[in-house]
Parts: sequence; structure tokens; C-alpha cells
Amino acid sequence: MKTAGQPASTPFQLCGLIGRIRGELVARIEEALVAQGFELSFSQYLALKKLEHVGPMSAGELARAMHHNAGALTRVLDKLEKHGYVRRAPVPNDRRALRIELTASGNKLWKRINACGERIAEHALDGTSLKERAQLETSLNRILDNLRQSA
Repeated sequence: MKTAGQPASTPFQLCGLIGRIRGELVARIEEALVAQGFELSFSQYLALKKLEHVGPMSAGELARAMHHNAGALTRVLDKLEKHGYVRRAPVPNDRRALRIELTASGNKLWKRINACGERIAEHALDGTSLKERAQLETSLNRILDNLRQSA
């Protein structure tokens, strides 16, 4: 029997909701990109976002930043490189290492597609107050911290 103040969902169902929200967010961003004439996957969008925000990095660093499989990321980067949005540049003083960096075309593309993601995220939060957003951020950060600690 549910008592006042208790959520209707179990903790696992509540955490599952987070996954469903992410899935919907990804789908909506990909739909918005296609509607605007950009044939990019969410992984390509995210790679461009990370490179624009963080700057050049190795493929391994980018995979970790995106929480993405390194092997699958290679295919993402190959497509972005083929279209001229990123390049694999040698690292000074280490001829074996490569850094992934945005090209001028990649920077220009990012400026055009960034609004798609921002618009979808804002729509997702329609009807929430700044206070509710702050509470949600606090709760989600607590969940993330809990999961990062050993159980």
C-alpha cells in the first residue's frame, strides 16, 4: 500500500524512466537534425559537441567523454572526417599519437546544429520552474554520485 509522500514507482522503475527520457531526447534531436537537412546521428552530434566544448583530444579521450565504445567511435569519426568536419592531427613530440579536432567546416556546422539540441532540451523542460530545474539537477547529480561510488 502506497503511503502519502511515497513515489508510485519502484527505485528501478524510476531509474528506468531516466533511460527512457534519454532515448526520447536522442530520437527527438536526430529527428530535428534531419528536419533541418543534417544527416547526422546523435553520436556524430555528440562528438561535434564534445570537441567544440572541450577542444582537441585523442579518440580514446573522446570515447570516454561521450561514454561511447572506442571501436564504434572510430566509425563515427571516419564519417565526420569524410565530410570534412573533423581531422586527425598529429600530436607534436609523439608521432604515434593523433588528436581529433574540429575543422573550420566542423565549427561552422556546430554553430548551425547546436540550436537543435538546445531547442529539444528546452522543450523537454517546458512547464518547469527554475526552482524545479535546480531540484532536478541536484537529484540527478546525487544519483550519479551514488552510482559512481562502489555499492
